[in-house]
Amino acid sequence: MRRLILVVLSLSVVVLFIFQGFHRSFPVPMADTGAVSESSIQSITAALDEIYYNVDIMGVEDATASRLKEDFGVDPSIFSEVHGRYTDGRFGIADVLVVKPAPGKGAAVREALITIRTARTSLFKNFNIYDSTTLAENGLIYNRGDYMVLLMIEDASGVREILDEYIPD
Repeated sequence: MRRLILVVLSLSVVVLFIFQGFHRSFPVPMADTGAVSESSIQSITAALDEIYYNVDIMGVEDATASRLKEDFGVDPSIFSEVHGRYTDGRFGIADVLVVKPAPGKGAAVREALITIRTARTSLFKNFNIYDSTTLAENGLIYNRGDYMVLLMIEDASGVREILDEYIPD
């Protein structure tokens, strides 16, 4: 009887270790059906899911206009859409922001993205985890279609390729 209990407990521990990596922030990729999504929001969400599927940094959170205001002091009225994810900074940096400027607010959005990049650089100058200072300093800001993108993540060129697939130019 003790052996049976020991075997069951051992299997339970093995199962827990196997499934601990499955978290709602890291969805399992679905088979590619070849269908093109009409919704830009769904496309951007799919791109973010693909980008963050292999990101091992903990503390990744969804970006919203209100969160950007709380964390960086950015005026949320300059955005018509905010997508992305960024880290809380305790375990490094893996930030991808995709924002659509409100009409006539393109310059303000670019300044806001520069402000965010500068704030992240300042944060990581105090404690440089996994070369986060360099990633923040070299953060890439560029336009893609109607969106402006800020990348502060390892393999930014690979992330850019993924975004280029999902966001039409």
